[in-house]
Amino acid sequence: MIRELWDLIDGFDERPDEWGKPYFSQQKYYKPKTIEIDNFQEFDLKEKDRILCCVDGGNNKIFETPSESIHLLRIYFNLFRGRKRVENIEPLSLYLSCNHQEEEITVRSIKVNDSIPIGSDGYVVKKEELENGRPVNAGHTVRKYLEWDAIKYVSKNYLDEGDIILRDGVLQTGVEGEREYAEEAYSSVAENGVHLVGLAKTCTLRTNCGFPLVAAIQELSTEFSEGPWYYHPIAENEHPDHKGEMMVVKYHKNSNYAFRTEFYRELNSPVEEILGYMAFQAQDPIFLGYPYGLVDADKRARVTDEEIEYLKSVGFNRMGRTFKNKVSTLDAHDKLSEL
Repeated sequence: MIRELWDLIDGFDERPDEWGKPYFSQQKYYKPKTIEIDNFQEFDLKEKDRILCCVDGGNNKIFETPSESIHLLRIYFNLFRGRKRVENIEPLSLYLSCNHQEEEITVRSIKVNDSIPIGSDGYVVKKEELENGRPVNAGHTVRKYLEWDAIKYVSKNYLDEGDIILRDGVLQTGVEGEREYAEEAYSSVAENGVHLVGLAKTCTLRTNCGFPLVAAIQELSTEFSEGPWYYHPIAENEHPDHKGEMMVVKYHKNSNYAFRTEFYRELNSPVEEILGYMAFQAQDPIFLGYPYGLVDADKRARVTDEEIEYLKSVGFNRMGRTFKNKVSTLDAHDKLSEL
């Protein structure tokens, strides 16, 4: 059994003769550039001068029925100057009560605290804005709204000109509702002279030769430098809902990871200087090569399964017969998994 697995793994270890170009499904918006060694650039670490703010959110479902769902959502941002935390911000926690209708989800928001004064009492999420079209994913959609809201808020109230906001994820929106929140965030960072960067933990982009894009660039980088380095350009981007100038960055020479990184393309950001501040934060062995501010933001914003199990337990004890009957229509699979 193990031998067969090893044979499969060996089959995926072949290096292609050429790397080709990045491939984009929406080809009319992108003009990809051939992958070549001349596109690598080195940069130096920077320690102080600017505040680096990292923004992230987390959400998880507590209860679900065919017609309703309850979620816990959390939004957080931190503020670092070098390795020093500038101010300790408490995450915003809130419950979402979602009513599933034919073409839209009506969402009521109930704040547990008001540590970050963003958001509203309610939202209407259209079906086409839901991940995989599933009503239970309304929590994920509202979370994206609030992450953009947090970027707008922190750029106005905590940062000075030249400071940096680092977002977990790329600078792209897919639906109309999210687009409105993103545009307000973009306007705020531009007005306040704050640089906006997105960093994606994962990247599904491939080359037109069928090789993972980030992996192709990492393979080619062995002929250039150990790092830190950045690779640019990847493509000319004219997508109206994708505001990021794309690059791939290795933030520490001893890391196994390089990350798709995007700068808000409407601003003239000093790329190498900002990457230097991010790389200075990417020296922590807890995740070498990944900015510590994002590690901290992920940890503080995360809604864990353990937390949800506790809330399920105390919620079930409060639950009346009618709601229990609704929940039981969808939870039999979970019950079997516990056996």
